[in-house]
Parts: sequence; C-alpha cells; structure tokens
Amino acid sequence: MKLVCIDGEAQYASIVRRDVIDPLAARGHQLDWFEERFADVDATIARAQGYDGVYIIGDQGPLPEAFLRSVPGLKLVSFVGTGAHRFVNVAEAESLGITVTNVPDFASRSVAEHAIALLFAVARRVPEADAIVRAGDWEKRQGLKLAGRTLGVVGTGAIGREVIRMGHALGMDVRYWNRTERPEIEAGLPGRRVPLAELFETSDAVSLHLTHTPETEGIISAELLERLPERAIVINTARAELLDTAALCALLERGRLFGAGLDVFASEPPELSEFPLEHRNLILTPHIGFHTDEADDVFKIAGENILAFADGAPRNVVTSS
Repeated sequence: MKLVCIDGEAQYASIVRRDVIDPLAARGHQLDWFEERFADVDATIARAQGYDGVYIIGDQGPLPEAFLRSVPGLKLVSFVGTGAHRFVNVAEAESLGITVTNVPDFASRSVAEHAIALLFAVARRVPEADAIVRAGDWEKRQGLKLAGRTLGVVGTGAIGREVIRMGHALGMDVRYWNRTERPEIEAGLPGRRVPLAELFETSDAVSLHLTHTPETEGIISAELLERLPERAIVINTARAELLDTAALCALLERGRLFGAGLDVFASEPPELSEFPLEHRNLILTPHIGFHTDEADDVFKIAGENILAFADGAPRNVVTSS
C-alpha cells in the first residue's frame, strides 16, 4: 500500500519514522510524511492523489469536507486516536467503500493523570508558588486540601472512570454523571451517580470527560457553571467545545471560582486574549493530556492497523452506527 500523512507535525516525526514508516517499509508498504495544513483544501486534496490511504494525526481538526470523495482509489483512513468521528465523516467513508480505523482507549490513564495533575496544581497553586520563588520572594498563598472535598466527574467513559477511581483514592467524595446510564459499568465505581445540575451544585471540583458530539456541544453552559459553589475548580482535558469558556472566564474574573485548569481549546494554539491571563490560578497546558511515553504508542498502533488492513484482516474499524 501507498499511504500519505498530510497533517504531520515535526514533534512527532521521529516517533512516526521509528514506529510506523520503517515497519511499513519492511513489509513493502510506503508512508510519505508531509507537514502541511488542511486549511488549503485544494492543496490537501492534490497531495493525496495517487495514494491508497491516509494516516491522520488529527491535531489540525477534521479532514476537509470534500476530501474523501475527491481522492479516487482511497481505501483506508488510519486515524491516530480515539475520536475518529470528529475528524472523519465515517458515514460518507462507508458509502464510498473507505475503511476508517482508530486506536481505542489508547491513553485513558495518561489523560486521567493529567486531569488530576491539573486539579492538584490549581488546588495547591503550584505554578503561582513556583513563580513567587523564582522571583526571589517567599510569599505563601493558601491552597485547598482535596481530601474530604467533593469531586464531580462529567462522563463515565474510560478516562472518566479512571478519574473517579483516582479521586476516591485521594479521599474525595466522588459523584458522576453520564448522558446515558451504564449500570454494568457504573456498578463497580466508587461514588454515586447524580443529575448533572446536582453535580454542579454540590461539587468543589468538576472534571470534564465527555466525548464531543452535536449533543454534547456546549453542554457545560453558563447556567450550569453559575450553579457551582464559591471557590470551586473546573478542569477540562476533554474537548473545549463541551464548555462555555467565555462564561468560565467571566466567573474567574469575578472571583467566583478558586481556579481552573484547561488542556483543550477551541483553536490550538488558543487566542490568549480570550482568557484572563492575569488570574494567577488559571492554568493552561498545550493539549498534552495524552503525551506520555506509553500513550505515544498510539502512533505505532495506528500503523499496525494499516498492516492489518493490508493483510486483509482489518481491526479497530470505526463504523457510523
């Protein structure tokens, strides 16, 4: 097979060379790597001509709308990650006979750990304290002890369940909510399921772990955020589209919240003017929740999906149903 990665990024090039390009070449397949942008739709479509498949990193956002139907002979889209539906029109791919694969549950523990890291960093004002010492000062700012406080987890997928367990292990009173009830999964979770409004009204910290879909877009509204107790904490390592970020920033500016930790943004890198950067307890990280050595296996697994497809035994196939 002959494949192309159009949306490559320099930071991933060595990993992909070692774990994907070289193993594919050893089996007689070719993956060409380009660090280009999807913003130029015509150039993106032109780059893909003559290839059997595309390997999508996904950091730039979805494939251009016309892409799939404009690349004759395309057979495979190998997506590097879990949420392929957000980046590829899977229903259209199916109608065109194109197989879409992904890497399910590749970084649940890594993302969950980052959510907890942000929670600790906000609660104990770690970046702020670090800046004080680096400036040669010794001012001590009051933090929050997490044990005994209430953690609300929005979403009981693989990542959310990890966060629930970690919060419980920290001695927090955990409650959670999911769009659909999942008794076979939730029966083994510590804490309890509550309505979404109650979760916000009673949680000292809320961590978001929903998938972004048309139904979940904007689900964490200004009205819900207003229900939070004084000095609450909001953590988002899921998708920016879930959250009314402007409303969150307004609460921070009013001093209603103790702080927030965000790892995901509507545009990446974000437009910093949209955030109250003067707020000392707003922590922003560059979408690194899954960036650990272990989670970087996602690139290798996406490459292995290509080999399985080429061998006539496709795996991790994503469907529209």
